[in-house]
Amino acid sequence: MASPIQIVLNPDNYEEAREAGGGGGRKDFFAHRDREFGAHKAALIEQIDAISGILSAQAQGPIGYVKVILKRDAWAKSHRPVGALFRSDRAPLVGGGDLGVMLVEGRPSALAQVKAEIAKAETQTRMRYDEKKGKEVPNPSAQKSEAGAIDRIELYGASDKRSFSVEEAVAWLANPMTGSGYQVELFDVLPPRAEWDRLDPAHRRLVESFVAGFNALEQSLSVERLPNWRQRLPMLSVRLDRAGDGAVLRLTSVSSKERRELAPFDPNVQHHSRLLAFLDTHPLVRRIELPGIVVRSARPATPSRARPDHAIMPVRDSRRTHPRLGIIDGGISSALSDWVIDRWDVLADEDMDLSHGTFIGGLAVAGAGMNGAGTCPEPDGAELVDVAVFPNEQKAGAFASYYSGGLPQFFDEMDAAVADARARHGVRVFNMSLNILQPAAPDRYSPHAVRLDQIAEENNAVVFISAGNIQPQDLRPEWPADAATALSNLALARNDGLLTPAESARNVAVAALNPSGHSGCLPFAPARFSRRGPGLRSGGKPDLAHIGGAGTQHATLGHGLFSILPDGTVIDGCGTSYASPLVAKTAAVLDHAIEGEVSRETLIGLLVHHAEIPEPLRPKMLAPVGTAPCRLWDAAIC
Repeated sequence: MASPIQIVLNPDNYEEAREAGGGGGRKDFFAHRDREFGAHKAALIEQIDAISGILSAQAQGPIGYVKVILKRDAWAKSHRPVGALFRSDRAPLVGGGDLGVMLVEGRPSALAQVKAEIAKAETQTRMRYDEKKGKEVPNPSAQKSEAGAIDRIELYGASDKRSFSVEEAVAWLANPMTGSGYQVELFDVLPPRAEWDRLDPAHRRLVESFVAGFNALEQSLSVERLPNWRQRLPMLSVRLDRAGDGAVLRLTSVSSKERRELAPFDPNVQHHSRLLAFLDTHPLVRRIELPGIVVRSARPATPSRARPDHAIMPVRDSRRTHPRLGIIDGGISSALSDWVIDRWDVLADEDMDLSHGTFIGGLAVAGAGMNGAGTCPEPDGAELVDVAVFPNEQKAGAFASYYSGGLPQFFDEMDAAVADARARHGVRVFNMSLNILQPAAPDRYSPHAVRLDQIAEENNAVVFISAGNIQPQDLRPEWPADAATALSNLALARNDGLLTPAESARNVAVAALNPSGHSGCLPFAPARFSRRGPGLRSGGKPDLAHIGGAGTQHATLGHGLFSILPDGTVIDGCGTSYASPLVAKTAAVLDHAIEGEVSRETLIGLLVHHAEIPEPLRPKMLAPVGTAPCRLWDAAIC
């Protein structure tokens, strides 16, 4: 039985201000290596001179963005060179790149001041007596400490902005499911034209040159500002078309109701080459990416003979309340109509694919009856809101017919549906067993994850996201009993990283584990098809794991996880798609059992607190890889 929850009614009495601990004294990264520091100091000055020369001759004005790459032993926040060198009033920090990379705004006048401060750094190692240590210790100036923390200084350039060729871009964007537009991230938000006179001359020239650059291409294209969260992520969609209207710039937020039908995509490679050359070289552009494609994380297999032909669905007792969750998918069939309390239905009947959403809904409603408490520990029964927003991915052009603007428009629809379910029915738990066909990057946060974070926070809700499935050609071997072999298999695995938006920081990513009683796999080990983290290097992903079926089929049990087809037929299946709703069901049960409303962070915390590492991941040598996927046992409040 789970421990009872204590409700604290006077939380102020439990809050105490922490004493602010210092970061220690300045560190001399070149202590007793005076000649080496002299050469390092000269190299930094030379790098700054080179960058200043480029910025002074830059057609877009003197502003550029600079990478300050730190030494590995200077990655601690207290060692950042922002006190004496790259001060906020001189070269403001605008973001980070990979680990240990600071991105700052630079201009020749400011870099000259940074250079002057570096020149002040003493070459000799200065010492002082430390009474606590009872000996002489290095005592560098701020200039020497900060200059020593830097490995090198580089101008942010074209090679930092994109990782695909022109030909790859045209081939990818030709798929209408992408929306056919480049996603362009900027270092700063473009202000409305009426506010340009508030900018200093350098920033105004930067903005003007960017806007004018699109017109100078003399190509038909549309540039539209994408929704962003609290202005933290300035994003544009840039799409080449054959409308013949020249450059149409919509740099203020555009709602989905105002969208016009898109003109045909322009596949001309030369046109794309000219556009990318402009974006590559303009200093305001931080990143150019190809849009993702929404995919389901699993599809049901053939009906199994190991279970009855039709499941016996529990009957909803309308006299009492039940746990509630939203299913974000392509629709739920009438086989679960007794438990579907509302539908957000924007899809025409011919564009629905009910099999995936019905399988997920069946697990939430009747998972225990079909699979047993060992797999589905929560009591059967859950009221569902059918958020049918994802059209049949097998039907050509279906996605583009609903979301001509691509993923931003898809997330707009999802946002409206979640807000409606929250307002009408108090639903706070949503399952989204959909992924974007883009691997999560270790050094940056995808705009899809940012948007999902926004949806969750604005509604005080939690979205449970599948980690994604590995492609058939990249499947790992079944998890072995021997820990050393398991490590070896992981080292040899390829293309098995998380798919976006599973790196979401405000939501919960779910991986899949093997079922028990299945002779083809090790019980509760990571499923061979389940993608793994980390997402961003700054945090571990996935957050949790649950039974998702076996990647190797059994002669009678199939994949070993059972739910229903749209007509009610029992079927087996596997995928992270089917692990995610089991965790979401536990969250819905918790939310239902707690009187009143707790924060979404508390709800996630309760889930994690009631999770444990599965047996196959407990050997000591697997500790570095075994801390993220935790099987959720019965976390319901008894």
